[in-house]
Amino acid sequence: MLIRGLDEADLGGVRELRSAVRWAADPRAFELLRGTRDARWAVAEAPGGPVAGMVGAVPLGGIGILCHLAVHEEYRGGGIGTALSRWAVAYLRGRGVRVVRLYSTRQAEGLYRSLGFRPVCRRTVYRREGGERIPDPAPLCGYRVEALLMGDLPELYGVDAWSYGGDRSHLLFATLRHHPGLGLVARDRTGRIKGYLIRSRSGRSVRIGPFLAENSRVARHLLRAALAQSGESPVEASVPEPPGSPAHALFRSFGFAAGSERLRMELGDGPAPGGGLEQYATTAYLAT
Repeated sequence: MLIRGLDEADLGGVRELRSAVRWAADPRAFELLRGTRDARWAVAEAPGGPVAGMVGAVPLGGIGILCHLAVHEEYRGGGIGTALSRWAVAYLRGRGVRVVRLYSTRQAEGLYRSLGFRPVCRRTVYRREGGERIPDPAPLCGYRVEALLMGDLPELYGVDAWSYGGDRSHLLFATLRHHPGLGLVARDRTGRIKGYLIRSRSGRSVRIGPFLAENSRVARHLLRAALAQSGESPVEASVPEPPGSPAHALFRSFGFAAGSERLRMELGDGPAPGGGLEQYATTAYLAT
């Protein structure tokens, strides 16, 4: 079995593989991430040429994401998933990544544990059906919530990197380019960014993330504005945080129903805590 970089000629095989393994990811996530700076993809080529497996590796400064690992059922059990994962980790390490993150299905947990990954927390997916009444939060004195403009991006990139521990600027820009006009920002009296929320559309649903805020009051007003702008559409959010995170109470207070899904796992030393804003939801494209 040959492991090599993905090229344009492989795209048809990748789409067939996606269909065969029935990925839960948004089909557009692969295309968005493929255009992210320094993202790399590898495929496992079976004898005769078909794509038997694939994986993605997305470096974000000190944090790297291993994503979209898939092996065709016909070729499972032969070490392809392990080989592809090792390739992704090696590439990310070569880019200076300190910690590698991924979201594992239950079936793949053993594979990642064998490579040294440790479990961190379960990802919780929240969903709210459209048409429900939106609660009115208490007045937000000293802050304003407004549309996110392209001129806000330099400051937003800095705030996000400080809060997240990695540089997501190219991913944020790609998300906004694919979903223009769906961002919100919260500012204090001095005009500084104290929270932001980006939405994206997936079929009839609206996805929330990334979503960061200085405190739960700011988060409530950002979420209320997002729900008001989403109209009758169902809204989803992925929260990769432990049970004690205020994100869980926030979404439940707005009538979201929760479901525990994939397990977040990490390899390596985590980035030093930098403070900044607290995460309330992650980007849907890296929550797969």
